[in-house]
Amino acid sequence: MTTRVLPDLALPAHTGEDVHVSSRAGSGGTLLVFVPYAFTPVCTDELGELVRLAPALRARAVEPFVVSCDTKYALRAWAEDELGDRWDAVPLLSDFWPHGGLARACGVFDERRGGPHRTALLADTMGSVVDVESAGFGRTRDLARFLG
Repeated sequence: MTTRVLPDLALPAHTGEDVHVSSRAGSGGTLLVFVPYAFTPVCTDELGELVRLAPALRARAVEPFVVSCDTKYALRAWAEDELGDRWDAVPLLSDFWPHGGLARACGVFDERRGGPHRTALLADTMGSVVDVESAGFGRTRDLARFLG
């Protein structure tokens, strides 16, 4: 794995605030779960899985985030539609403008599709990427592996 460091970028969250990815790391690190498109079946399944895993991740001091090139408004509608009263369980970050800035900086932007590859990056408290989980387009990742 190539060593990467998370950039210090602020992205708008679906809840309205701007989130500095590198400064929001828990004492165990940050998990960025890049999803290609909101409202698609595989991304929706993974969103639900991450919401289910979030308490266990946070118990290990890992702060989870979903990152998409969709707007924060689309991400809020997706969260409300799919998660109901748990719509704010995990921050959904909009990498809409500059389009794919975080995904590009992390080396996971798919130029052909115009959004991120289905990649999850686990970074330590210093922002260094220590683990990566990727899956091909239309396939789910094993997000539970980040609990071990």
